[in-house]
Amino acid sequence: MARASMIALMALCLPDARGAGASADLVSFVNPFLGTEKGAPDYGLNNAAGDTFPGAVFPFGMVQWSPDTTREAGGYRYSQGTIRAFSVTHFSGRGVACWMDFPILPTLGPLGASPGTAWHSYGSLFSHASETAQAGHYAVTLDEHKIRVEITVTARTGMARFTFPPSLAATVMIDAGGSVPRAGAKGTGVSVVGNDQVTGSVVGGQCGGGFDYKLYFAARFSRPFTAFGTWSGGALKDGSRTSAGARSGAYLTFDAATAGQVVLMKVGLSFVSVEGAEANLAAESPNWDFDSMREGARAAWNSWLGRFLVEGGSVEERTLFYTSLYHSLIHPSIFSDANGQYIGFDHAVHSDSTRTQYHNIASWDGYRNQVSLLALIAPEQASDIAQSLVNDATQDPGGGLPRWEHANANSGGMIGDNSDVILANLYAFGARRFDARSALAAMERGASRPSTTSSGHPVREGLRDYLSKGYVSTDTVDAAAARTLEYCTDDFAIAQLARALGETEKHKTYLARAQNWRRLFSAEAGGYIVPRDYGGSPIPTFHPATQEGFCEGSAAQYVWMVPFNLRGLFDAMGGNAAAISRLDRHFTQLNAGPASEYAFMGNEPESVVPWEYAFAGAPWRTQDVARRVLQLFRNRPDGMPGNDDGGAMGSWFVFASIGLFPAIPGVGGFVVGSPRFSSVTVRLAGDRLLRIRAPGASDENRYVRGLKLNGAAHESPWIDWAAISGGGVLDFALGSVPEKSWGASTPPPSFQ
Repeated sequence: MARASMIALMALCLPDARGAGASADLVSFVNPFLGTEKGAPDYGLNNAAGDTFPGAVFPFGMVQWSPDTTREAGGYRYSQGTIRAFSVTHFSGRGVACWMDFPILPTLGPLGASPGTAWHSYGSLFSHASETAQAGHYAVTLDEHKIRVEITVTARTGMARFTFPPSLAATVMIDAGGSVPRAGAKGTGVSVVGNDQVTGSVVGGQCGGGFDYKLYFAARFSRPFTAFGTWSGGALKDGSRTSAGARSGAYLTFDAATAGQVVLMKVGLSFVSVEGAEANLAAESPNWDFDSMREGARAAWNSWLGRFLVEGGSVEERTLFYTSLYHSLIHPSIFSDANGQYIGFDHAVHSDSTRTQYHNIASWDGYRNQVSLLALIAPEQASDIAQSLVNDATQDPGGGLPRWEHANANSGGMIGDNSDVILANLYAFGARRFDARSALAAMERGASRPSTTSSGHPVREGLRDYLSKGYVSTDTVDAAAARTLEYCTDDFAIAQLARALGETEKHKTYLARAQNWRRLFSAEAGGYIVPRDYGGSPIPTFHPATQEGFCEGSAAQYVWMVPFNLRGLFDAMGGNAAAISRLDRHFTQLNAGPASEYAFMGNEPESVVPWEYAFAGAPWRTQDVARRVLQLFRNRPDGMPGNDDGGAMGSWFVFASIGLFPAIPGVGGFVVGSPRFSSVTVRLAGDRLLRIRAPGASDENRYVRGLKLNGAAHESPWIDWAAISGGGVLDFALGSVPEKSWGASTPPPSFQ
């Protein structure tokens, strides 16, 4: 579809121009299609689209029931005109295809070729004119047979309403082996039970790393089917009740001619057992009231979105804000059943009825700002996410924290030991209802024992180098310099949690180790982090745009990744003026890709960099650059500058829009930017309110002329979390001309 027509179509879906704060129906400001199309440059990282999905999901829900037009990441591209299935699990925003379990597709029979080998032949064209998507609800008409599909969800279940044309062969197909990137032959299969039920399981995994998972489902229909069968590969067997293997599935046929055209289908999921999936259905979907379930999902989303009430700005700006917040609240995902049971990293069944176990924890992306957002507005859920990571480590025979967690396994994807930062961040921002001492013990194991593993993956690759030489060498592992910087940040996070728990000596040890970035800093190379071999020699081909030794970025982009000691970094660069000059040049381009000397704001490693001006005495430049980055986002399918990565990009947008950013890992506090809205009310724990008032806020009025905290002048671009954790009022005076003196002499803290 041409971009102009795409934009025109999306404009029809915009809510009216009322201030969001005046309306409780904030779902109307969510555009689930945002990020579903390629719009950014593709730099070889599968980052051209947001990789989001438009289907139905509950906040943090186990079920993500969404249409699939592709087997690429996210499962849906707005420009593609054929729906191939509606699968019940997805990951929002990751640049790697994963999940998409149990694809379900209504059609009209009789079936011809076996769906096990010819599933693609059953897909249907559709029109966006018949398609609607809102938080918790999705609907579309399949053009092939004029079948209307509507989907809604609870936390662990979903319901579809299929409206068929009059037919004696209205058919629903369930593909047990249709997962992406693969389904395993052993453990995948389906069973037809009685005349209105189907159960099954799938073994999947191996996406974005090395891991396996087993997922169970139980489906019920609102009325008996009149015929059924299964398939296995190319063999289609009418009347068969069971099938197993990587290309297995089942079909159910209904009388939509004389018994009514509507067929309802409920699906429950569980990572424990089929019985668990059935129990989840009983607990969350006891009846067949589709509209009631849809309203329940809408109410849940309105409640969560209502943690922020914004006023002012344009309709597009409010839609971008609430859609970004929506994306930030999809993951991590609920993993335990309604009765508290879940499968641990030891593959045993555990039970905890007092907490929820979570998975889909994208540590490399989420540690930078998303978890801090969750701690602010969802401390109970954030505490359970922290305890989930602690459980993973204590139940794993290797004793380590996972890096990128799916189901009951560490995929080992990306680099770093970033669960350290997640745990420290959550604790620092008040989400403390977890076993912090066991967390610290697990953090130390991963940081100081090279033998520590998680799901068989080393927690810190190259740790022996790091412990003996202070850096990871290029002789040992790839992305050696990037890993070194990640480990420095991780060690700083350990130091902060140790300090909070009164472990003074551990605090000193890890704070000292956090300064290992200096081992790779080279003034001779122009003031960059330079990868080195085991003997200490720098790579011979070094230049600022090199990716050698780095991960999804260049030396010019990674040099800023010392957010806990920017005073030390800027001094090493030659002082504030030199750092500001380099930052200015860096931000002459905002989304230049990983092999560049310029900024790459479409990816997470540089998410903190616009805020670093404040540490150099130029907070007005932070206010300008952060606002420029916000303008990379547009309210349309191709409107994201890169992958959303489980809500990491969305949470950055939320923080930048309210003018506060959690820049220092493991430290409770914010660098001050400038609010995009004239009024923001944040509902914190215990219904305490943080009010941010900025009369006249606009893209032109982006500069802070003055700031008051609870009525008293505040002259620093840093606000401690303790000062506002109980609520309060921030009054911004904004203007169109920089006030270069405000905050220049009182920078945020650095930790030498």
